[in-house]
Amino acid sequence: MDGMHGLIGEEQAMFAEAVRRFGEREYGDGSAPHRLGFDRARLRRLGELGCLALAVPEERGGIGGPVEAMAALAALAPFMVPEPLIASGVHAASLIAVAAGEAAAARLLPGIAAGETVAVVADLEDGARYDRGHVRATARRTARGYLLDGFKPMVPFGAEADLIIASARLDGDVALFVVWPGGGVERTPSPRIDGLPAADITFLSCSVAEEDRLDAAPAIEALERAADVATAAQTAEMVGLMDALNAATMEYTRTRRQFGVPVASFQALQHRIADMWIACEETRSMAAAAALACGAGDATRSRTVSAAMLIACDAAQRVANEAIQMHGGIGTTDELIVSHWYRRLAALRQELGDRRSHLARLAAVA
Repeated sequence: MDGMHGLIGEEQAMFAEAVRRFGEREYGDGSAPHRLGFDRARLRRLGELGCLALAVPEERGGIGGPVEAMAALAALAPFMVPEPLIASGVHAASLIAVAAGEAAAARLLPGIAAGETVAVVADLEDGARYDRGHVRATARRTARGYLLDGFKPMVPFGAEADLIIASARLDGDVALFVVWPGGGVERTPSPRIDGLPAADITFLSCSVAEEDRLDAAPAIEALERAADVATAAQTAEMVGLMDALNAATMEYTRTRRQFGVPVASFQALQHRIADMWIACEETRSMAAAAALACGAGDATRSRTVSAAMLIACDAAQRVANEAIQMHGGIGTTDELIVSHWYRRLAALRQELGDRRSHLARLAAVA
């Protein structure tokens, strides 16, 4: 947590330490994360700790905010948490907080914050290139509400979700709907590169009640804001993963010997490790800026979050590649946690928006 430019005060540091201890207790040393699966009981314990209420406004029962989320996600990152911490507790929760009216928010947010309800956002579609206005799914009015038709690919935790917030075109405009999976919803599991679950979701004349339309804010603005909050959280997670990769690489080079001496004594490797550390620290600073910008206006928020993600993508690629190279062949095996951190960073670099999409958005708002 060092180097967060004074953002992490005593209370935030205590919270981060409690989260880290929770990770050690629940996930162990992380040596075999591919054997861990999504556990609803553990998700509820994350809720009891407060990790699922960080994107919920205080007036609606939330605690903390983006800075606390940054501290928690960086602390939990090395444990490869298989629960929907960001997908449900940050992305979906922040979207509901923005787009839902008082009654809907009071009905939906407490369950998410407690870990009793898994909520996910299904907005991106095939060919969208992270454009949340590129929506082909449709909604049509009925006497009792709406009927949804459409396809949403690779929705994180889509098969495990208790509710899905889906975007669809209604009378030519994009609208948001809360879908309770049942009849008319087909979910096909589609695992990701990092092993976390995802699913392709098809809506086939899926019935949605009138009260389950979220229309307290313009849909595109709400989607962009929630995606930025989740992206800022992912940037913090990337910092935690890079910290872990740097520490593991340092330790390995100190114990691995060539020509009778530790390879850490080779000046060329020292320079490369120093570059890894610098890349991580640059990302840490930008993650802090992104966390603070989540409470700013749209232009400042989008510009800062995209700039942070650009730095994070480049840094993650450099740190992860160097870590694998310095570990050698063993670094690519499932038996070593380094390979799982590598794959998780690869997934985060493209989940809500890749380098190219953030560069384009940064150019548009600069």
